[in-house]
Amino acid sequence: MFHSAEPFFRPKTVAIVGASESGGAGWPRAIYQNLEFADFPAEVYLINPRREELWGRKVYPNFASVPEQIDLALTIIPAEFIPDVLREGTDNGLKSALIYAARFGEGGDEVGAKRADRLRDLCDETGLVVCGPNCMGAMSFPSNSLFYPATRIRGLPVGSTGVVFQSGGTFMFWLQRAAERGLGFSYAVSSGNELNLDLADYINFLVDDEDTKMIACMVEGIRRPDAFIEAARRALEAKKPIVMIKVGRSDAGKEAAQSHTGALGSDDTVLQAVCQKYGVIRCYSLDEMIETCLVLNQRRWPKGPNIGMAGFSGGGKGLFLDYSADEGAAMAHLSDDTVALIDPIIDAGLSGQNPIDCGAGIAYRQQDFSVVCKHLAADDGVDIVAMQGQLPTTSDDTTDATIFSNVFDATDKPVIAYVRVSQNVSPAGLEFQNETKVPFIQGLPQTVRALQGLVRYTAAMNKGVTPLPDANGDKANLEGAAFETLLGQNGLTPPASGFGATAEDTANAAAEMGFPVVLKIVSPQASHKTEVGGVALNLGDEASVIAAAEEMTLRLKAVDPKAVVVGFLVQEMVTGTEVIIGVREDPQFGPFMVVGLGGILVEAMRDVSFRMLPVSDVDAREMLDELRGKAILGAFRGSAPRDIDALVKAICGLSEIFARHRNHLADLEVNPLIVGAEGEGVRAVDVR
Repeated sequence: MFHSAEPFFRPKTVAIVGASESGGAGWPRAIYQNLEFADFPAEVYLINPRREELWGRKVYPNFASVPEQIDLALTIIPAEFIPDVLREGTDNGLKSALIYAARFGEGGDEVGAKRADRLRDLCDETGLVVCGPNCMGAMSFPSNSLFYPATRIRGLPVGSTGVVFQSGGTFMFWLQRAAERGLGFSYAVSSGNELNLDLADYINFLVDDEDTKMIACMVEGIRRPDAFIEAARRALEAKKPIVMIKVGRSDAGKEAAQSHTGALGSDDTVLQAVCQKYGVIRCYSLDEMIETCLVLNQRRWPKGPNIGMAGFSGGGKGLFLDYSADEGAAMAHLSDDTVALIDPIIDAGLSGQNPIDCGAGIAYRQQDFSVVCKHLAADDGVDIVAMQGQLPTTSDDTTDATIFSNVFDATDKPVIAYVRVSQNVSPAGLEFQNETKVPFIQGLPQTVRALQGLVRYTAAMNKGVTPLPDANGDKANLEGAAFETLLGQNGLTPPASGFGATAEDTANAAAEMGFPVVLKIVSPQASHKTEVGGVALNLGDEASVIAAAEEMTLRLKAVDPKAVVVGFLVQEMVTGTEVIIGVREDPQFGPFMVVGLGGILVEAMRDVSFRMLPVSDVDAREMLDELRGKAILGAFRGSAPRDIDALVKAICGLSEIFARHRNHLADLEVNPLIVGAEGEGVRAVDVR
């Protein structure tokens, strides 16, 4: 499933192909200087058939003339020569190549596309692994191997963050900014067009790398979803968080299916469900990705979601609460004993209950603020500690770093400092942050989102990944009475129903069932029955059933004169709260589920939640809790609470049915699923 990135990231021999003073806008010289700066971490050879000597070194005309086999070729030559040059390289033992050049099919270039095909064939035939083309290179920081065509990358700190960017133009600027904020790096790669090595391969390598504890990615496209999912699963199992920003989150290019489930399940919503399952933390800005990495870099996993916050600004507290509400963050409730310890320390008239505004006076009593935060951290209801802070801008600042380090040392819980307004972090500020042992997260929205990323990752890590069951269902289970039995066994009891091929037959079936009833037209041209007037409610006698059947037939024929009416379904009239639950096979990522409120209004309201299959009891309850309109499932405006246990059973049941029978199904939807009051269960009114 994975290509090995080992010879690319850890080469013992390197060839600069196209070595010259001026070729490639000076890139060969810049790369050579970087390797020289690092005291040549690998044996370096220069290849150029037009030179004999360069930079005091022998230049070889080709791979055959080099005295050793080459692990990595850094190709800085025009695109049209690269396939033949690399063919000659593989004939002489070349293992990997880094291709900086473009013109391999970008923008619909047919000549370039054929060139790319030649390279793919070469890789398949020989086992050559290729980074790029159209990329900005890579760095292996433990060995200081800097295969980047500019000298400004020198001095980037070694650390535990592996970086994969599909955007070469953003790559170096993010690394520099992240370094200024306190991150260090293990490996970093600008992956380019990913003709061979791709995002999944790089993540897989970093999961196995001892120096890497976290992976940051900027992603434009996921070329091999199965491999990406497997790499993400391995990363979660290894407790190595993946922090990702995804370019292109819109629905453009997604062809909506006939079902609501297909229409709601855009590329990005399904990807988000994948990320949630495998603990991949999505960020919405490059800055946020830095701050989230800093929080995760502490490698302290909270036991729960509850944040304890202490500051000395009422306005800052209010904003923190606003952003927490936006993100669904949980604020801890402190015990009476903790509040009793905090109250005498903070300014008079203020409350020691979380979130804590200590008052302006404590800003001048630094150690008192530290004591308050230690009490906060010691409370059993607190899982994460957030302290107000500010980084110094000059080395003569008198702020005491032990305000923060004492809190960090007193607990094993995550401790962060939040900065209300983002700063330009100076070297003095970075040194201070290192002394405190605590990341100073820039900006209140970024703070809350970063902490929620930590919470979600920890929850995914603790939950683990349940694999899909085998798709070995019998197609016969999906037909007629057997299907109704299967639905009922999985908590999806259908209402009592009958069928008639004609209006009169249907009226007789309704009379046997008992009134009132619901009537639905059955036609291949009426997938969405309400849109063609194919549903009639609360019919009280046989005459009204016949009249409704005849009217809806006329309406359907007016829309589509060739429509075929198979007959009519008559069902008992069921009342309750309408819910949609649907499952569908995504062509990239596999089966996913949508749960939402609103029945026919679901696409307009889009109050929905997504998960990848299989969906557990815990997943189902989380999905319901994520709905904006979840209040109507409780005791709402005098109505009784809904039967949540029965609804959860139905959600899990639909997941099980589809997972087992996905060898025969592409889409399975219950809309509406009517949820009765507690104890009344649910009814699968319309199963598509």
